[in-house]
Amino acid sequence: MSRLPGPRLWQQGLWGLRMRRDPFETLVAMHRRYGPVFAIGAGPYRFVFLIGSDAHRELFSPDKRFLWREVTKPVMVVDGETALIVSDGEDHQRRRRIVQPAFNIRRIDRHVPLMVEEARRTLAGWTAGRELNAYEEMRRCIRRIVIRALFGDRLSDRADELGDRLQPALDFVDRPLPQVKIDVPGTPWHRARVARRRTDELVFAEIDARRREGVDDDDDDVLSWLLEASDPEGDGAKLTDQEVRDQVVSLIAAGYETTSAAVGWTLWAALANPGVWERLRAEAGDEPVDAERLRTLSYLDSVVSESLRLWPPGAVAGRKLLEPIDAAGVRIPAGVVALYSPYVTQRLPELWPDPLTFRPERWDKNDPSYVEPALLSYLPFGAGPRRCLGFAFALTEIKVLLAEVVRAANLELLTRQEPQPQSIASMRPKGGVHVRVRSARGAPSPAV
Repeated sequence: MSRLPGPRLWQQGLWGLRMRRDPFETLVAMHRRYGPVFAIGAGPYRFVFLIGSDAHRELFSPDKRFLWREVTKPVMVVDGETALIVSDGEDHQRRRRIVQPAFNIRRIDRHVPLMVEEARRTLAGWTAGRELNAYEEMRRCIRRIVIRALFGDRLSDRADELGDRLQPALDFVDRPLPQVKIDVPGTPWHRARVARRRTDELVFAEIDARRREGVDDDDDDVLSWLLEASDPEGDGAKLTDQEVRDQVVSLIAAGYETTSAAVGWTLWAALANPGVWERLRAEAGDEPVDAERLRTLSYLDSVVSESLRLWPPGAVAGRKLLEPIDAAGVRIPAGVVALYSPYVTQRLPELWPDPLTFRPERWDKNDPSYVEPALLSYLPFGAGPRRCLGFAFALTEIKVLLAEVVRAANLELLTRQEPQPQSIASMRPKGGVHVRVRSARGAPSPAV
């Protein structure tokens, strides 16, 4: 086998230091130097990056050629050992079949009113003249939305508490590799383990209460679905309590970490680029946002798509190869951990005209400059059989929140400088998005 492209052994240290300082732009630089396929690292931390449409073609073929658990196991302290993201083969397929219907469009539409309600609860405090971190405000709002959607109103008054219990474990996952697991009081790993235990106390108590009391036919929350649903293609077996716990907690973690990052970047871009906020406001109008109307807001769709192109929260993802694959003319051997980066691919000039410019019009099929994106060039939620389960819920949430914000307030950025991206796990704007409320239209009444 010929040597894979990438830095020589004596160059690894320099690239490694650059990666720790700024992983995103370092990947861009490595792609520029070594091409669409390159290897970096050593031993268990040796990875092969596949960048661009041609390099992705075999990477998104059926699951049987890949394993995910070895790549995603750092999140197990949060998500648990049976979560979809760390499951492989038949286990993954069975769990996904059970969980998937909880995120169909009909059920997502029923959650839109609670999204609107929580958005307006947050925006009620955005009074004229106030300065605030819009990212952090939206993050807390999203956390309440996600926990209410998962648990229903039974835990609505404990949403912030549950999020706070989980946060130290999320912070540990966010630390750079290799993760140091020293179980001594005061260490990040000890705090993560305590966070998981405290989270589990609350979640398992709710699971036990639902098992004892039974699930009401009117319950629309995800937990109710998971407790009652069974495998439609198997023997009818249901998820165990541990499996239910792991799916719920992993959905909490993914649901507010990645979605809040996407909302933060979208708010910043809409304010930093002249005319975007005003056009969003004109399209949103004064009518209440509901599921049906949301689907008519085409410019909002374009703004969100463009934000996810430039700042995909899942900036890097990957899997372990069980079989060799070909990527952009390079043979990748079995046993390799192959990573792909939506962040890099979605900024390639050969795939995206004027790639670093925020231009929502590129998504408008009626625009004269419209170019159909190449296959596997746009991957903010992944692709293929492992595409993010909650992508439709996340997109709905992002659009609802942005529509409500532009309807409720006129904002100005306190600094127009683009925030630095932070965290491989869920790329977010470092420091947040600081704004001043120039004017507010008053808090609308909650949606009915």
